[in-house]
Amino acid sequence: MEQISGRRVLGAWEAGRPARNGWLTIPDPYLAEIVAARAPVEAVTVDLQHGLFDRRSAVEALRAIAGQGATPMVRLPDLDPAVVGYLLDAGAAGLIAPMVESASEVMDLVAACRYPPSGRRSHGPNRGGLAQGFNAFAAAEQTLLFAMIETRAGLEQAEAMAAVEGVTGLFVGPGDLGLSLGIGPGQDREEPEIQDALVRIRDACRRAGKRCAVHANGASYAARIAGQGYDLVTVWVDVVAISSSLAEAERAWTAATRQDPG
Repeated sequence: MEQISGRRVLGAWEAGRPARNGWLTIPDPYLAEIVAARAPVEAVTVDLQHGLFDRRSAVEALRAIAGQGATPMVRLPDLDPAVVGYLLDAGAAGLIAPMVESASEVMDLVAACRYPPSGRRSHGPNRGGLAQGFNAFAAAEQTLLFAMIETRAGLEQAEAMAAVEGVTGLFVGPGDLGLSLGIGPGQDREEPEIQDALVRIRDACRRAGKRCAVHANGASYAARIAGQGYDLVTVWVDVVAISSSLAEAERAWTAATRQDPG
C-alpha cells in the first residue's frame, strides 16, 4: 500500500495542469476501482452527503481508489469532527466540506484535520497508517481540504474563507448555490449569476494563494471552466454517466430496429 497522500493531484498542479475528479455516489468498491483505474482522473471522490455510502462501504471505496494510485477524497456529510477523524484515519487524502458559510467554519474544518497544537484531531491512524514509513503528522499537513460554497452567505464570505490558513481552497457546488441565489438547482450552468460567482471565487482563491474547484456533470463543461483558471474539476459522475449510457443504448437500439415505413 502506498503512502496515503494527494500526490497525484499535487503532481498535476506542479505540472501546471488542472486535476480531474471522478465522483461516486454508488457504494461499490469494484466501481470505485474501475473509475480510479480507467477514468482520466487524478482524484476520485466518495460522496457521503448525497451518496449512499455508509462508513464501511466508504472505507472499501477509499482502499480501492488508493490501490489504483488515484487520490482518494471524500465529500463529508457535515462538519462533524468525529467523522472527519474517522475518514482521515481510514485513508482519505482529501476532504470536501459541504455548505460552509464562514471563515470560522473553515477554521473548524482545518482544526478537525490537524493534530495539536495546530488542531484538535485525536491521534489514532488506522488503515491510513499502514504504509511503511508513514508519518501521521506529515500526512495531516498534506491533506487536501476544500470548503464548499453552496449558498449566498458562503459566496459573500468567499474572500474571508479563502484566507484561512490551512485550507487548500474553495469548491463551488453549483446546484445548491443556484437554489440559494433563487435560480434553481442544476449543473454545468451558464446563468450570469453562477458565472459571476465562479469568477469571484476563483479570484478570491488566487489572491489568497489557494486552489479553486468546481463540481460538474460533463467533461466538456469542466474543461472549459478549468480553462478559466479552476484547479480541480469534476469530469465524471457515476449516476450521470450510467444514465447517459443507458439512454444512448436505448437510442441505438431504437434506431437499429426501426422498420422502414417504405
